[in-house]
Amino acid sequence: MEKAGIVAFAFGTPHTISSNQRIARIASQMAHALDIPVYTQFDIHCEPGVEVEYTSEPGDPPPTLRIARGAVQWAKQREFRELWIVAAKPHLWRCIRDLTYAVRKARVEIKVLVCKEIEQSTESDWFCPDSTQARTRSWENWYGRERILKLMPIFLYKYLAS
Repeated sequence: MEKAGIVAFAFGTPHTISSNQRIARIASQMAHALDIPVYTQFDIHCEPGVEVEYTSEPGDPPPTLRIARGAVQWAKQREFRELWIVAAKPHLWRCIRDLTYAVRKARVEIKVLVCKEIEQSTESDWFCPDSTQARTRSWENWYGRERILKLMPIFLYKYLAS
């Protein structure tokens, strides 16, 4: 296996909601199985024994693209050739797009892969009414915003994520 790391994207706040616990569990299991580290946000608490590097998050959780850029710099410093994404299924398309974009812009050869355990939950399983982020509480809240982000040109999206 190539030198690799895991990028775990939170889905809502705080760390106690079921979506973030599921993400932490999947990332932890994969990290233990492959003996690789995790790059993530403060709302993902991996199991003991997992090497974790946290992104800096001033104020609210950062945009997905900012996390992706940080993950690519982390991977570049460690000379990783693969980055595995662990994210909520509704958030996955954007995590893939943003991480792939960040890899391309950094001009590094890093393969972006998706952890298949994400597929074991339905899209609706990821939404938590206890989340302090309204957009991750329900399908309706999430998809209204996501439709806009899917249609937004990357130059504008980049500006908003900076």
